[in-house]
Amino acid sequence: MSTPATSIPMTLPGLFWDRVRRWAPRVALREKNFGIWEEFTWADYGERVRACGFGLIACGLEPGRSVAIASEGRPEWLFADFGAQSVGGIAVGLYATNSAEQCAYVLEHAEAHVCVVEDQEQFDKIMNVRSQLPNLHWIVVIDPKGLRHVDDPMVLTFAELLEKGRDLERVQPGLLDERVDAIAPDDTTILFYTSGTTGPPKGVMHSHRSLLDGIEPLVAVTGLSEQDETLCYGALCHLSERFVSLLMSLRCGQIVNFAERPETVFQDLPEVSPTFFFGVPRIFEKLKARIDIDMEEATWGKRKVYALALRIGGRRCRARLAEQSVSQLGGQADNQLNGQAKGQVKDLVSAPADGPPSSPVLSVLWHLADLLVLRKLRQRLGLGRVRMAVVAAAPIAPEVLEFFLGLGVPLREAYGMTETGVTVWTPDNGVRLGKAGVALEGTQFRLSSEGEVLCSSPGMMQGYLKNPEATAETLQDGWLSSGDLGSFDDDGYLVFGGRAKDTMILATGRNVVPANLENMLKASDYILDSVVIGDRRPYLTALIVLDEETVSHYAQTHNVPFSTHADLATHPDIVHLIHREIQAVNARWSDREQVEDFRILNWELSSDDDELTPT
Repeated sequence: MSTPATSIPMTLPGLFWDRVRRWAPRVALREKNFGIWEEFTWADYGERVRACGFGLIACGLEPGRSVAIASEGRPEWLFADFGAQSVGGIAVGLYATNSAEQCAYVLEHAEAHVCVVEDQEQFDKIMNVRSQLPNLHWIVVIDPKGLRHVDDPMVLTFAELLEKGRDLERVQPGLLDERVDAIAPDDTTILFYTSGTTGPPKGVMHSHRSLLDGIEPLVAVTGLSEQDETLCYGALCHLSERFVSLLMSLRCGQIVNFAERPETVFQDLPEVSPTFFFGVPRIFEKLKARIDIDMEEATWGKRKVYALALRIGGRRCRARLAEQSVSQLGGQADNQLNGQAKGQVKDLVSAPADGPPSSPVLSVLWHLADLLVLRKLRQRLGLGRVRMAVVAAAPIAPEVLEFFLGLGVPLREAYGMTETGVTVWTPDNGVRLGKAGVALEGTQFRLSSEGEVLCSSPGMMQGYLKNPEATAETLQDGWLSSGDLGSFDDDGYLVFGGRAKDTMILATGRNVVPANLENMLKASDYILDSVVIGDRRPYLTALIVLDEETVSHYAQTHNVPFSTHADLATHPDIVHLIHREIQAVNARWSDREQVEDFRILNWELSSDDDELTPT
């Protein structure tokens, strides 16, 4: 079990080295290399971090200076992260998809002394802008393939950095421990850079205290322990992945498995079969699409059995959701459910919420469906062992959430911000479609007069680096302006209403927040991305990006000729397919909020062209 809160050291390095001492022989990390999973114990983890920390001291890193990391998720990311923090440095993550100019902005703004890069691609970016970075003194390359002949005094391989550190440790063995002991809980330790949707990215400063206080409520609600396993496949410079793969593992001891590459996550997931799985809505949409494609290719008999099993799972899901609403509404139930509906709910769900409803027929059918179909589908996806799955970063379409609940995956929503940490969580047996959850312990919410969500949380940031004006504008008297519109139901559930700045005013005077429409469109198996526009126009138009994998499969099975993405985007049959998908979404909205026109883009939106932010 996780260590009681009262015994937690109050700095991240203090906690890390406590874990290394206590958990030395346990497996901490796994990494897949050339198809083989390699293990790192906590003792191995500590040895690498120690060598890295000493190496950074040897490179002249002083307390309070920054170390940037530009890499996909891998163990070296964490070695560099904790190595920097252990010597009083500040860890700064860079998205691997950042352009050279975006990297230059963050590196100069954070005044990075060292930049750790993954490979030649990341190395080339930094070298292209090195002349703009007077504070950068060292570039450390994790995988130097293709760079063997680089002769530059400021370039080291990661292996050379570790050796440099081991050499220093032999001479001054107590130096790192002195640095760790000198760290204070309120020292800045991690900089998270926002996505920069409204201007240059802002550096969100978090201290040891804000991060440790911010994860403590999550420890209570997740129940994570050394018996659990997670899969790290997202960007570690994003707060959510950092929370799960770094902070929660440090606090609770679960094993972190690194995907071979971000694009292999769907192959790695069944191999790891994690017990705790976090994902953004798009991950769950893609998992659902994979099942749909598999079933389309199955025999007629298997398709029928699959459809029947999903109907049974869906009925069980809806019954359990209705039961939860009845139990949580209490005395309000009579006002919100008519007598007939309430009676039907009670007939279907008189059993505890952690098992199938007690209607004998439904119970038997569900167990059969689970035994014959649903369990196998969960295992195929890699979710066979999952005891808790969490979706965050954006609202998930209700039909996607309902699909996974019907499949038997215990999926729930959460909500948070880089500035506040995770603040909203769906309680056990408390899923409500279209609602993100309730406030975590220690978090408070209120609404501004404009309907903006204001938040006070134990994981509140220190402020924005070198930007006191933005800090003062966003954070007032301990309350942070989230920029999100929302409301709360009578039980405290947050109903997300989209970003306030995204609100459009149609020519008719109607206010529309496009986020929910866009999310419902993206729930389609055939739509990768969507942007709804209409500000100052008489109606809404959707810009659609096709999901090439699923649309290509559709084209092949329906004899639609194509050779390029542009062929798919312009073929009448594909245009008709997307029109059907949009009409299905429109049916759930009032006439004034429906998409009346659409255009299919013949390219994918990209952060390289500043069409998307890294997140």
